[in-house]
Amino acid sequence: MWRIFCFSRVLQLILCAGMLWGIAVHKASAQATAIDADPAAQFKRAVVAYQHGDYAIAQQQFEDIIHQIEYFQQTNRALDAEDARYYDAVCALQLLQPDAEKRVLDFIQHTTSIPRRQLASFYLAQYYYQQHRYGEAIPYYVAAGIDQLSNDQIAEAKFRLGYCYFYQKDFTHAAPLFADVKGMEGRYQIPANYYDGFIAFERKQYDQALQSFLKVANQPPYDRVVPYYIAEIYYFRGEKQRAIDYALPVLQRGNNYYQLQLQQLVGQAYFELGAYQQALPYLQQYARKADSLRREDVYELSFCYYQTQQYPEAILGFKQLSTVTDSLGQNAMYLLGDCYLKTGQKADARNAFAICARSSYNPRQQEIARFIYGKLSYELGYEDAALATLRQFLQDYPASDYANEARELLVPLLMNTNDYKGALELYASLPNPSPALLRAYQKLTFGRAMQLINDGDLSAADSLLTISLVHPYDASYQALAYFWKGEIAYRRGQTDDAIHDIQQYLNSAVSGIFPSLGEANVQTAHYNLGYCYLQKQDYADALKEFQQAQRPYGTSGRRIAQDALLRVADCYYMLKQYDQAEAVYDQIINQRLPGTDYALYQKSILAGIKGNYAAKMQLLNQLTAQYPHSRFQNDANYEKGLTYMTEEKYAQAIPYFEKILATPHDPDAPKALLKIGLAYFNMGNSQRALDYYQQLVQQYPHSNEAQDALTSIRTIYVNNGNPQGYLDFVKQTGMAVSSSTADSVTYAAAETQFGNENIAAALQGFNQYLLEFPNGQFVVPAHFYRAECYYMQKDYLHALPDYQYVLQQGYSRFAERSAAQAAAISLNELKNFAQARTYFEMLNQLATTKENELTAARGLLECDYQLQQWDSVQLEARYLLTRQDISTNDQITGNYYLAMAFRQQQQCDSAISYFRKVIQMTKSVLGAASRYYVADCLLQQQQLKDAERAAFEVIRSTPSYDYWIAKAYVLLGDIFAAEKDYFNAKATLQSVVDNCQIAEIRDSARQKLQRVIAEEQASSKIMRNPSANDTLQHP
Repeated sequence: MWRIFCFSRVLQLILCAGMLWGIAVHKASAQATAIDADPAAQFKRAVVAYQHGDYAIAQQQFEDIIHQIEYFQQTNRALDAEDARYYDAVCALQLLQPDAEKRVLDFIQHTTSIPRRQLASFYLAQYYYQQHRYGEAIPYYVAAGIDQLSNDQIAEAKFRLGYCYFYQKDFTHAAPLFADVKGMEGRYQIPANYYDGFIAFERKQYDQALQSFLKVANQPPYDRVVPYYIAEIYYFRGEKQRAIDYALPVLQRGNNYYQLQLQQLVGQAYFELGAYQQALPYLQQYARKADSLRREDVYELSFCYYQTQQYPEAILGFKQLSTVTDSLGQNAMYLLGDCYLKTGQKADARNAFAICARSSYNPRQQEIARFIYGKLSYELGYEDAALATLRQFLQDYPASDYANEARELLVPLLMNTNDYKGALELYASLPNPSPALLRAYQKLTFGRAMQLINDGDLSAADSLLTISLVHPYDASYQALAYFWKGEIAYRRGQTDDAIHDIQQYLNSAVSGIFPSLGEANVQTAHYNLGYCYLQKQDYADALKEFQQAQRPYGTSGRRIAQDALLRVADCYYMLKQYDQAEAVYDQIINQRLPGTDYALYQKSILAGIKGNYAAKMQLLNQLTAQYPHSRFQNDANYEKGLTYMTEEKYAQAIPYFEKILATPHDPDAPKALLKIGLAYFNMGNSQRALDYYQQLVQQYPHSNEAQDALTSIRTIYVNNGNPQGYLDFVKQTGMAVSSSTADSVTYAAAETQFGNENIAAALQGFNQYLLEFPNGQFVVPAHFYRAECYYMQKDYLHALPDYQYVLQQGYSRFAERSAAQAAAISLNELKNFAQARTYFEMLNQLATTKENELTAARGLLECDYQLQQWDSVQLEARYLLTRQDISTNDQITGNYYLAMAFRQQQQCDSAISYFRKVIQMTKSVLGAASRYYVADCLLQQQQLKDAERAAFEVIRSTPSYDYWIAKAYVLLGDIFAAEKDYFNAKATLQSVVDNCQIAEIRDSARQKLQRVIAEEQASSKIMRNPSANDTLQHP
């Protein structure tokens, strides 16, 4: 037993039996009478009064005598005068007068009488002792000596001086004094034996202590205290059973000051004798009633529970020792892990063995704990941790009894893991892979390629898919590899390669294998192949593929089928099979499928081709009426205007062209202005025609229509006999009247180099052109192509100003591409999201293709997300998700950003709903993040058990994303802390602190761990620094 004595509390509560006799203070009943004529007789009467304890009367008489000092001097009785001053000072002490201490000190300082000085010192020491001024009493007890004291006074003085030293913890000086007194008959013999025993006890002189304690064991008040010391002495001498035998009757008697500590002693003695069942009730009682416990107390009680197979109770105790970092803590965690295993709680057992494995006090326990931790990680689905632990285990313990089992566990881990990156690294480290691992390699390379595709690293993904094809053990994975190689080739613009690989995938379907995984299915393959043929303008083959894509498959199947149906009609249209095209467009219109507005527009064009202008106008009116927000609104208005122009109904055509002008930055604006000018000219209103032609040249000087407008302007001025007006207008616009040969030749040379992909020469040529012809006819295309050259050289900072120049000149055929490129540079290279958003907005207005419309939608969503404009994120995400031409990646991104917007706005239910959609679609980094945020939202909602399960799911399902796994572990720590499960909270956070390589997360885990430890300690009975036993008291 560990026990140290705390003397501060010992001496605060001290009760001394048989202390100095009380001091009786009597009031004087009458005033002193006049001094007798004989001062000597008066002195004798004063001494008698003093001896009778009448200190007030005696003091008055002694003071009167002091005033007759001349008499004593004349009669040569100076000694009596000195005695009078002595008695006067001592009476003051006895009467506790305010100046008594000063009087005695003055007397001691000035007296020449050694005996009187010694007696005065004795009484001053007594005075200090009674006032608990033990340190001040010591020198005066010493000065008093014993020559002038009676036997009783000698015993009292020695005891009290010993006690003063005892109080000062000066056992060296106290011990011999108590030793003297304990043999003296009288009132101080018993207390002297007690203190003599106690000092011997403190000095571990147990035989002497026991001898003294036995003399007082049955003497009140010591009989309530000393039996505990006696039991301890037996315990300290190794006589455990004798300690028990002595203590049990004392406990049964009761009324012990140390009743609780005595129960602990009995319990501990039984514990050390291995009698755990007998120890248990005593240790239980102590733990239940004690204000605080030592960690050893908690361990012993828990171990008794463990030995008596009371595992739930043992768990409660051992858990409290999870922060103990010595051999006791290691052993507690080892036993705690075993308790959890015996009660079927593998997750908690895993944490216990993890803590045990960090300590090396017991190397054998550490080895076993590391193996069991790895094994439990595997069984519970923590496959990343299992891989790392078991690999390290084999390196550190190659000859371990558990080595073969560890190797056997690694094989299925490699087969089943989703950590394809880690699995491939492990595979590369194996010198002789087994046949099972060779078969797994095809799946591993394919799986890692899928992750890289989801993360946008197409080049690395393509390389791994090629490797996967070299190991064709499984025909399904071989076919899937071809599908995704085709997808990658298509995205990279390698159309011929895409066609080849997709055909290889479809050939497997013909042979009876129908592999599918996510987007990879037969329908999508035909659909993608159709677009490949469209890009090659091979409409006949494209038609066949789109027709094959009509059978829906998977979650995106219906959307793909509907878009493929539109492309079927378009292919018929491009093949000039107008009746077939019209029939398919009718099918779309009648079923009101997505794209009906486009079908109406295309059908109107077909009516115009057939010369049926009435039908054309009816279809166009149906489109604008039924779909007021359609992107084909302005196309429909333009076609209406053209139809009226064809029928020479110029006045009726003009309003439709003007509707186009009402849309800012509409790419058809130059054509509309040109048509309005032509309409007014044909109506004979040349001034109005001139106004629109001039507006076109001024607003869109570099458009193709501007040159036609200039020709018409010249015609009007010439017809009006005002050629100078034409020249003045051209000069005002800054345009050359005619292009010089040098201008054209210089520009053409640079453009030729660009067409030949000789980028360096082209860049030099465009620089030369813009230097020589800053206002030339080709200044806009020169800026554009120079920007393209810079872009190809990845010189984005120089490319951006040229794209910006093109956009500043208004609409041209280069504006759409410039907006897209400027947006891409601002977003991806400069990370200037506000600027990027501006260019994506311009692209959205300028877009003439679905691809650029989609690019704009994606870009606006990304910029709003990065700018944390959560309301706009919701709008942009919803718009993106309603489009029919989006990919699975778009669906993933749209749902993820929508979920994040809801999360930021504290709408957790909605956020969780969209995060779960992402989880269903992908295992990429966004899938990992979504799993994490589901758990985080559930924690915010205080759905702790659901949050815990969701956090575990992050760890099990996303092993390739260390960031989100580490975040999930920290979140688990928060969840456990919220549940007051401090053991698992500490174990989880400590694992992050020990293993996480991401400083930001590691530091966060460390701070949270400190808070959890502080919170646990605040609620725990275990003493943090048990340096002293503060329960011992002295009677």
